[in-house]
Amino acid sequence: MNTTPDIHIFAYGSPENPREHRVATLSNTLPGACKIQEMNLKQQINGGETLTFSVPANHEEAGFVMRGYWAVFRDMDGTYRAFVIQEETERHGQGEMIREVYCEELAVVELNDEVVTDIRPQNTNARDALNRLLEGSLWQSGTVDDLGTGSTNFYYESRMSGIKKIIKEWGGEIRFRVTIGADNTITGRYVDILVERGRRTGKRFEYTKDLTSVERITDMKPIKTALYGRGKGEETDSEGYGRRLTFADVEWKKENGDPVDKPLGQEWVGDPDALAVWGHVNPDGTRRHRFDVYTNEEQDDKKELLKETWEELQHRNKPEITYKMNVLDLEQVNAGEYSHEAVRLGDTVAVIDRNFTWDVQIEARVSEIERDFIAPENTQITLGNVLKDITGVVREIQERVEEKIGRDDPIGWLRGIIDAARSEFHSQNGYVYITDEDGILITNRPKDNIDNPPDKAMQLKHGGLAIAGSRNPDGTFNWETFVLGDQVIADRINTGRIRTDNVTVGDDAGQVRISGGNVTIKGGGLEVYSTPDASDAGVMIRGNKITTNFIKNADFDDQPSGDEGIDWRLMGNARYNLSAGRIDIDVSSNMGPQHGVVQEFPVFNPRAKFQALFRCNVTRGSATNRVRFYWFFYDSETGERFDELEYREELATYQEWHLLTHTIDFPPGIVRAKLYVQAWTDGEDMANGFEIHWVRGYYDELVRQDQLLEYPRDLHSVQAAPEIQQFSISIVVTRDLDTGTFSAGNMYFPRTFSDPGALGRIAVILTGVDGYSAFFNYGAYNINRSGFELRIKPRGSISANTTLNMNGIAYRVAYLGSTGGNI
Repeated sequence: MNTTPDIHIFAYGSPENPREHRVATLSNTLPGACKIQEMNLKQQINGGETLTFSVPANHEEAGFVMRGYWAVFRDMDGTYRAFVIQEETERHGQGEMIREVYCEELAVVELNDEVVTDIRPQNTNARDALNRLLEGSLWQSGTVDDLGTGSTNFYYESRMSGIKKIIKEWGGEIRFRVTIGADNTITGRYVDILVERGRRTGKRFEYTKDLTSVERITDMKPIKTALYGRGKGEETDSEGYGRRLTFADVEWKKENGDPVDKPLGQEWVGDPDALAVWGHVNPDGTRRHRFDVYTNEEQDDKKELLKETWEELQHRNKPEITYKMNVLDLEQVNAGEYSHEAVRLGDTVAVIDRNFTWDVQIEARVSEIERDFIAPENTQITLGNVLKDITGVVREIQERVEEKIGRDDPIGWLRGIIDAARSEFHSQNGYVYITDEDGILITNRPKDNIDNPPDKAMQLKHGGLAIAGSRNPDGTFNWETFVLGDQVIADRINTGRIRTDNVTVGDDAGQVRISGGNVTIKGGGLEVYSTPDASDAGVMIRGNKITTNFIKNADFDDQPSGDEGIDWRLMGNARYNLSAGRIDIDVSSNMGPQHGVVQEFPVFNPRAKFQALFRCNVTRGSATNRVRFYWFFYDSETGERFDELEYREELATYQEWHLLTHTIDFPPGIVRAKLYVQAWTDGEDMANGFEIHWVRGYYDELVRQDQLLEYPRDLHSVQAAPEIQQFSISIVVTRDLDTGTFSAGNMYFPRTFSDPGALGRIAVILTGVDGYSAFFNYGAYNINRSGFELRIKPRGSISANTTLNMNGIAYRVAYLGSTGGNI
């Protein structure tokens, strides 16, 4: 079923036709229409939306797909969305040219290009503020929910900037839309501000149904445990503004019902619970706050400022957790049958994936959708605002770790599972019910216990046994384990030994099979690590590609030997932190870059990627903090150093963590290299100013396709596998030709050739294929990897509307011999 919406291309007004008007329709359902080959809509709550799509460049209506024109389509809820084509690119496809475009929302483009000078909505609602902001523009307020009263100002800034201020002051979420009239013109442009986009639909994404992959991202960078509060500036005699309002004169006490203690004179408020979990650790083991500043330029009440600052802190005192998912958009597969599976931006959905280290069972809002209208299985969804407090989870993990460390006798994972299961099994009762409908049903609590109903059950019927370890949200048992006459089906199996002739894991999309002593992997790869937590880089085999880390002692698990030929040699102020397993660098004022570690390694591949994870503890002043890679290269014949390379990056002010990544192409003729990993600053003296946590070096591909094409070679280095392409050319003569040389334009090869190098060449041979070939000469000029210019020189008169046909052969060689002679 095709669910790709038609895209209507609108031209903007002109003196002949001043209204925006439709000039073309791209469609996968209308006969003869220009087909849409790719179409992706990326949506983000209050973050703007973008549209990308591609069409065949040779279709006559593709000429209207050009920069500045508008792309309008009806979304899955029947609302018209308008975008401006900002970028266009043409590329070779499979036998045809493809035109790709990138579009941004019409509202964002137009409202960013208009400036308001001085508008001050005070003590009013969001609709009034929006109406005053949009007055005189092409846009008007649409649906605006009741968001209370507030105040702000728009002063020499764009209307789009003003909309963002409204959202910051009143809250809510933006939506832009347009309406189209019967005359195919845009009749209205609307800005909606809703309390919250989306609905709570009960939609559940489940692994193996419509959830193909889940990636959980935990970002600690925004965490703050205390905030300074800053309000409106105090008015001065000169009608200006001076020092900002603070809440230093406001006192909070928990015994009076306040959420936290805040003494008089203190200009900040902190969260002690967040401090205990996320605060920086002092040398004595105590914690210190992570500070930031909250500012509300309109707030002139000290007590309200303190309340606002505390509320803001509750949004920033824990990591930001997002889930990125690849999902199958079932609504696009069959809108009639799966309309209940619809998902929209802002919807609150449930996600269930029991394949993580611990079960993923979360409820969260859809904060971003990248919808693929052509291939619904490629739709990606990002979840934010996870409705689960991670602080409690972290404390639970800490307690488990401390408990495990306190035991002297480690317990194997399987034995631990068996012991825990045995203990739980024997501690519970069993309540038995026998009926013709349910067979024999055994539950862990009475069925009629309304306050605490059973959540585990076993059911025995003719031909099989079913086991449930939980209940579904609708109250039914979640049957996931079955013992049938010919098979056992289970969501999870823990066992010590399996003896079988054949093991198959997965399905057609990705499968591992062990049979007859062989391991076959389809649709995936093999990863091998030497540590249980995969902390080393390991070896990864995927398809025809092998990736490995060649840096020794990459995680600083061992004391550096001091010999750079064995592993690491420390430099300058660098020292090894044995307890933490890292490198610490003490900093001093105006220190140079000669502080860090160095290691020598052999070079086996022309390209490698390097990574190093730094932590910067320099958080005072405005010093410039820098990190870098530096390489020395050594000649394969003499062993002498002949070249060097540097890559450095500056850290943002107060930036804590930094991953330095760079890929280099090694100079030809080197046999070994040295890698320096270093950090330095212009700041004041400080112990442990920088930390290096790990370093990696990867050869992206041990064997690449272009290397395979280089062999075998003959004695003269001529390739045994040159590249050859065949093609045909038809030229229609549009006017009478007589004498002279005429250019027929650029001809393109079916595919782009590889680079022939300095000694190579791409050549073209052309041959006429019909009777007209006797009437003209032809040749290829300005030959490059993509094509050539065709020139024609008539031998006699050639009439208009004549078709000239040629066959061509183009070939690439990386080496040309030379010869000569005399006439």
